[in-house]
Amino acid sequence: MRTRTLDCPTCGTMQVFRLLTDEEKAAIRSEKGDRHQVDNLWRCTAKGCLSYYRHLNKNDRDRLPEKFRDEEAAEK
Repeated sequence: MRTRTLDCPTCGTMQVFRLLTDEEKAAIRSEKGDRHQVDNLWRCTAKGCLSYYRHLNKNDRDRLPEKFRDEEAAEK
């Protein structure tokens, strides 16, 4: 899985980010519409953080639905 170290606006520090999974992309599309571009969206991997944004564009940021926080905690 590809990762990058980016500045997380929620955590306030540099964090490891990964590309969104297909399930995460589908959740964003259902929330924002089918035409919303979901490629090149990166999610913070810090425990409990749901932030994602387009690489090098923090203006296009948001948070994943809460269900992804629960799934993350269940996996660990």
